[in-house]
Amino acid sequence: MTVDGWDGRGLPPVARARIERAAAGGVRTSLLSADGLAGLEVAGFDVVGEVLGTAVMQIGFSGYGGCGWSPGFTGGYYGGPASVSRPSRWSGYEPYARAVREGRDTALDRMLQEAAALGADGVVGVRFTDERMEGQKREFMALGTAVRSRGRERPKTPFSTDLGGQDVAKLMAAGWVPSGIAYGISIAVRHDDWRTQSQTGWMAGNTEVSGYTELLTHVRAKARRDFAALAAKLGGDAALLSSLWSHVWPIEVGENHTDHVAECVVIGNAIARFHTGRKATTSSLTILPLRSSR
Repeated sequence: MTVDGWDGRGLPPVARARIERAAAGGVRTSLLSADGLAGLEVAGFDVVGEVLGTAVMQIGFSGYGGCGWSPGFTGGYYGGPASVSRPSRWSGYEPYARAVREGRDTALDRMLQEAAALGADGVVGVRFTDERMEGQKREFMALGTAVRSRGRERPKTPFSTDLGGQDVAKLMAAGWVPSGIAYGISIAVRHDDWRTQSQTGWMAGNTEVSGYTELLTHVRAKARRDFAALAAKLGGDAALLSSLWSHVWPIEVGENHTDHVAECVVIGNAIARFHTGRKATTSSLTILPLRSSR
């Protein structure tokens, strides 16, 4: 099924029409602040226009491969290590993780397609949104400002960064360039064993819930590893972490028993070094705003 002749591949007709209007000399929109715009101009970039990409995903089956419990002693159960989303397409919540990755990747790719169609070299100040719609549908959106370098060197594909205009300028003055937005996603489930239940009971008092600590530590470590791996794949020599978001929710796995699932998303920027000298390529005074002493 197609909408307006669009089969889901490439850019939607509305996006193509917007690009054609921009190419015909229309107003160039931007999400940058005045300081950010000035910083990018000093760094050798011109604004091309606002670009966005969006994708709506139906996320139904989540996958569940068990929570790793094993019979213990003293009449209870002791959970094993948290079960993390892994390459198996059926278990460990991997179907859910794959759907979230696909939604983010598609939105980011469509935004970069718009940028490339406008002749841009990159997109700065990228914002990601993840909105839940009715039922099991979620909309993923990537929105940013496309820029073009005044230099003769052109990247093979547009770069992306969630850094603002001034931060990009400062980064380049220090000899670094953004090579792409990197993120890591991990979902894990852990059995609420006898010890966990006793630590959350009404008689427990103020004490660490070691099972939940283990669950969150596990899922965050996996997300950070995925983030670092993607940053390296994007050609980064280093990575700047922008945000780390975690969420925990209960799931009922049997009568009178509930386990817990944790999700972690890490987002940041892969950056590559292009200047190794001790002297900066430009003065920071041309980038930092000069404010009145008042």
